[in-house]
Amino acid sequence: MGIAFKGRFQNAKILDPKTGYEETTLTLETRWDPLTKRSVRVLDLPIKKLATMDIDEILKRAEDIPCPFCPDALDEVTPRFPNDFIEGGRLCFGEVCIIPNRLPFDRYCAVVVLTHQHYVPLVDFTEEQLFNGFSTACVFLRRLVEVDSSVRFFSINWNYLPMSGGSIIHPHLQIIGGDLPTHYQGEMIRGAREYRQQWEASFWDELIAKEKELGERYIGAVGNTVWLASYAPFGLGDTMAVFRERTSLLNLTDQDLRDFTQGLLKVFRYYQEFNYYSFNLSLYSGEYGGDDSFWVNARMLARRLLPPVGASDVSYFEKLHGEPIAYKRPERQCEEMRGYF
Repeated sequence: MGIAFKGRFQNAKILDPKTGYEETTLTLETRWDPLTKRSVRVLDLPIKKLATMDIDEILKRAEDIPCPFCPDALDEVTPRFPNDFIEGGRLCFGEVCIIPNRLPFDRYCAVVVLTHQHYVPLVDFTEEQLFNGFSTACVFLRRLVEVDSSVRFFSINWNYLPMSGGSIIHPHLQIIGGDLPTHYQGEMIRGAREYRQQWEASFWDELIAKEKELGERYIGAVGNTVWLASYAPFGLGDTMAVFRERTSLLNLTDQDLRDFTQGLLKVFRYYQEFNYYSFNLSLYSGEYGGDDSFWVNARMLARRLLPPVGASDVSYFEKLHGEPIAYKRPERQCEEMRGYF
């Protein structure tokens, strides 16, 4: 087995006024992701949960901005796909509607409007809402590779509320697809291939086995999905879900998506309890037509404005050094989250 959890502690000494300027040692840990080798820095702040926020105030700021995804506007103001791609211009199932994204993040970029309801609190999402959204997104991707054989990389993504970078309150997913992977997606695909070549084994299978054996970051399993606190976290509440032996989003069965949405609802309850009001979520697919070294996985980060002044949780470390900062050890997060599974 080639799984290695590499980390290194560093200490800094200060004279602390809170203890009469006695010498105090501060500790941080640098960790390297076992697949991509990307480094992150982990601080373990003593705060159990963050203070509550006035979500109503955030929602109020958007009240005067017309929502293009509400039922009375969607048909009139949103674009359509060409009929030779999607007959009728939109792909709809129940309350779910997939439309083109006006912002071209990739050659193909679509928005999945999840529900008619303009705002849905985390704990009010239902399994059916999430299942219908993700399953319809997979239908769209299957159609995409039918009409354009050059599309080899795709993902399903979600920015929930403005703190995550979401510009529209109305719940919606974003699908991107093209002939190039995103940077992190490419790192994972290359890492998984190299691991298979070196160790003649699946990185994902061995990661799950090792994490279950250690019991430090293994949260639980829901059907075919395994949920882990990421060893090298990208930020607050970093949670990973791995789909066993599924190499592409196109391979996911309805039961796989049921398993995923049930696990997602458990994470939502944890986030709500710890006052994580917003999040980013990505579902990564392996290269379409590639080998079986990559397993579909999701990564989810909580997003918050940090007290006392409402600072962003992203700083120069992430934006200019490419190195995430986490404020809670994954092992502690795992202990907190297990009860929800």
